[in-house]
Amino acid sequence: MKQTEYCLLMLRPYKKVPTDKKKQLVELVFQKDWKIKQASTHLGINYATAKNIIFRFRKTNIQKQPYKLPESKRCQYKLIGSSNSKIKLVCSQGGVLNCDLISKNP
Repeated sequence: MKQTEYCLLMLRPYKKVPTDKKKQLVELVFQKDWKIKQASTHLGINYATAKNIIFRFRKTNIQKQPYKLPESKRCQYKLIGSSNSKIKLVCSQGGVLNCDLISKNP
């Protein structure tokens, strides 16, 4: 047997991970606070593959560049008693919107 044939036999077969398993993995890790290793063994995915999926999800969905406000709109404040202010609080965990609270000051 030639060395090139031997090298071809030594290659690992790659399996594609279905998108539904990827979504389940992301949900288990970010929403239910499972470890990557626990979630990968539960779903039957290789740990290195699961880690790669999680890191790519973090890079593309969670660590996006934050919206930058213009210089004129930064650090503004008003006295509470003399204004009708609206406060909007948006929470997200793992790239998924968890709560949206709007409060009006009388």
